[in-house]
Amino acid sequence: MYRLSQLVLLVCVGAAGNATSAPQVAVRAENFTVPPATGPVTHILARNTGNTESAVTIEPKFPAGWQWTPRNRKVRLQPNEVKRLPFTIEKASDAKSNRYAIEITVIQSSDKAVHQQNVVCASAPYFEPKIDGKFNDWSDAIPVTFTTAGRKTVVSTYWDKRYFYLYVQVEEDRLRSYKKNSAQVDAVQFALAARNAVTASAPQAKAQRSEFIIVDVGGMFAKDRCFQLIRPAQELSVTQEQRSLDALDLKDAQVVVKRQGKITHYECAIPFAAVPTIKPAVGREIAFSVLVHDPDGTGIRDWGKAAGLWPEQRNRFAWCTWDSVKWTADPPYDSKVEFGLCSSKR
Repeated sequence: MYRLSQLVLLVCVGAAGNATSAPQVAVRAENFTVPPATGPVTHILARNTGNTESAVTIEPKFPAGWQWTPRNRKVRLQPNEVKRLPFTIEKASDAKSNRYAIEITVIQSSDKAVHQQNVVCASAPYFEPKIDGKFNDWSDAIPVTFTTAGRKTVVSTYWDKRYFYLYVQVEEDRLRSYKKNSAQVDAVQFALAARNAVTASAPQAKAQRSEFIIVDVGGMFAKDRCFQLIRPAQELSVTQEQRSLDALDLKDAQVVVKRQGKITHYECAIPFAAVPTIKPAVGREIAFSVLVHDPDGTGIRDWGKAAGLWPEQRNRFAWCTWDSVKWTADPPYDSKVEFGLCSSKR
C-alpha cells in the first residue's frame, strides 16, 4: 500500500532570484487513465485566477528517466478560463506504488511559480472478480490510496462488459451498520459519469451522473445493500432531499461488506445498465469519484480533495443527500475525477 498526498508548493522567483508576485494561473496535472508505460497523452489543467488576461508558459517535469513532448506550452487565458493542455508521454515506467511526482512550472514574464503534485494511474483493468468477501481476486487491480486524518482508504476497480467492480478498504475504529432511521451509518458513496459530464450549480438542472452508496446491513445472514441515489436526467434538486435509502435499493447489484481487524472491506458489482452514459470499452475515459463516510471517526473522506481538485470545485450539487448523512459546512469536491477503463495494469 502507499500514500497519495496532494502537495502544492508555490515558489515565486524573479529574474534576479528575488521574491515577486506569483503568476495568476493555477495548474493541476490530471491522473493518468492508462498505465504510464503505455505512452499515453496526459493533460495539465491551467486556470486563470486573476481578473485580467494572462499569457503564461506551462513547463512540466515528469519523473526521472521519462521523456515527453512538447517540453512546454504557451497559453493565453481569459479571467476564470480553464484550458486542458495535452502532453505526450514518449517513454515512462510504471511504479509499484502507483504514485508519480510531477512538477509544473508556470512562467509569466519574470515571475515563476512551481507546483509539485503526486498523481496516480486511475484506471480499472478488465477482469471479473467474484464478489464473495474473500478479496483474493484483486491482486491485478491498480489501487489508489489516500490518507485522511492518519487513516488510509484504498480504492480498487475492475470492469467487464456487464459490471463495474469496486473494492474499497477503509481503515477505521469500528463499523456502524445500516438500519432504518439510523443516526450514523458508515458507507461508501461513489459516482460514475461520462468523461465530458459536468455538475451544474442550479437545482433545476439535470444530473449527468449515476451515483450509488453501499452499506453493511449487519447480522450473520443479512444481505448487504447498494442504493442508487441518482440517475442521469434526474433534476439536481434530488441531491438536496433527505431521502430514505430503502426506496432506492439497486436489486441487481452484488455487495459484500466485511470487517477484518481495523479494516472494513466494501466489495461490489454495479451493472452498467444502471450507468447508461458509459459504454464499457478498452480505453474509455470516464469520470469517477468516491466519498467514504466514517461519522464517528474521520468524518467524510473525499478522494476529490486527495486527487488535487481546486477548492473552487466544491459543489453541493455534486453529491446526493440521504437520510443519515452528516455533511460538513463546506460541500464535498466535485464527483467527476478523471478515470479510465484499461485492458490490464501491465
